Amino acid sequence: MSSYEPKLVCFSCKFSWGYLTDEHVLSKQIKNWVPIICSGKVDSFHILNAFKQGADGVLILGCRGGDCHYQDGNYEAKKRVHLLHRVLESYGIEKERLKIELSIDPEGSKIPQLVKEMSDRLRKLGPVKKIGERAGAVSTV
Repeated sequence: MSSYEPKLVCFSCKFSWGYLTDEHVLSKQIKNWVPIICSGKVDSFHILNAFKQGADGVLILGCRGGDCHYQDGNYEAKKRVHLLHRVLESYGIEKERLKIELSIDPEGSKIPQLVKEMSDRLRKLGPVKKIGERAGAVSTV
């Protein structure tokens, strides 16, 4: 059995995920836990930079439809993830490495299970390859 443990970065909206739980508790349970004010504030740069810095996957936890504290940040985040799926694939990186979950979980009880499911998915995919290492991947000159 492989000792590979995927590096997952989890951006989580403070207004819908775990807001009744101490952030320090969640950050101890989940490596690379990044509480944010809104999933819509997670820019493409942040997501792509996570991959550039060695993440094997990114999980974004945002408000469910109609419940965004900032009106439509969750919809913006969902559109951004859809676009980034195409960008990642153009570089030979599987779109399954980026997931957004829109729901509400004040106690944060669902978060460990979502992180486990995403980590299991990443384990099956294996380590993310650098740009140009996959067949058909775009390479730089």
